Amino acid sequence: MPTILLIESARSKTSFSSVLERRKYEVLHASTGKQALASAKQHALALIVLDAISSRIDGSRLCRDIRSQLDGIAILLLTRAETQIDPACGADFILAQPFTPRKLLNRVARMLPSGATAVLSAGDLMLNVANRCVRLGKKEHQLTPKQSQLLEIFMRQPNEIITRRDLMKEVWNTDYMGDTRTLDVHIRWLRQIIELDASRPRRLVTVRSVGYKLKI
Repeated sequence: MPTILLIESARSKTSFSSVLERRKYEVLHASTGKQALASAKQHALALIVLDAISSRIDGSRLCRDIRSQLDGIAILLLTRAETQIDPACGADFILAQPFTPRKLLNRVARMLPSGATAVLSAGDLMLNVANRCVRLGKKEHQLTPKQSQLLEIFMRQPNEIITRRDLMKEVWNTDYMGDTRTLDVHIRWLRQIIELDASRPRRLVTVRSVGYKLKI
């Protein structure tokens, strides 16, 4: 599995480590820029997660220092909503509180090198993220970009309820919930591909008034 370097305060009472490890990522730890650079020389890192929330460090400055010596490794900077971050600090993406563990995991997955998560499996489903091809048994189906994004979210979080709001935000980048017919249509299309009987879904099930869940 991909190796992620998590930089956070050694005195932090909370850690994002358990969230990342829940997805079976190998997580290395560092509390200073010096430790981070030393770890990067010893390990093949897929991503650096810089937690500026857990400490009093200047996230922009530390990110800039790391980027100046580690060009080529993606950096995800976690920060407080009220903190002013220099957009030229070198972070590939800045995620500001509040955010859910699911949103963090989805962002991490998108930032990993394509080869690190090229193929996902959940039960008897296999999804090639790169070419958007899903395999079920001996059958293969080509997905549209949106269908592939949806299925990827479900397969990364099997047996977990994913709200309609989260799906609209992640796939269509909107918080507007006034019209979710587009989501409903894409769910129906996915069911036609992965269900034996799309009218009676047993894999991609509806959780009434909340969202959907992929059962494996």
